[in-house]
Amino acid sequence: MYSAIHCQADLKHDKLVTSVDWAPRSNRIVTCSQDVSLQASLNNADDQRNAYVWESQPDGTWKPTLVLLRLNRAATFVQWSPLENKFACGSSARAIAVCSFDEEGDWWVSKHLKKPIRSTILSIDWHPNNVLLAAGGADARVPPPTTIRNVQ
Repeated sequence: MYSAIHCQADLKHDKLVTSVDWAPRSNRIVTCSQDVSLQASLNNADDQRNAYVWESQPDGTWKPTLVLLRLNRAATFVQWSPLENKFACGSSARAIAVCSFDEEGDWWVSKHLKKPIRSTILSIDWHPNNVLLAAGGADARVPPPTTIRNVQ
């Protein structure tokens, strides 16, 4: 049986939210959208698409942490890894941003996978070993599974 969860989080996205994934063991939610980073706009830099990791607080609220995906096109799909220590975010920039938490900087950092992606990424799934990543694209192709190394 499901029960409704009342969430009074101040949503940080200002454009279409394209994907949401909930990590059940760590009780974190990751969201991605077509947003443009305010920081990038202020610096007249290239547009930067964003994701947020939402962490449940003891008082029942959700605390958002910004993730700079370093993408110049819309973020389309996001999914936590099986160990919930990283997530992958597909995009229409023909790239996948694999994000992990940097304890020293206290923020989420991204590494890009670009080859052999030739179209918008519409779906992502992790292998149970937390290292292999499969993706599906808008060109009716599935790039070969990618091994994620050096991303803790």
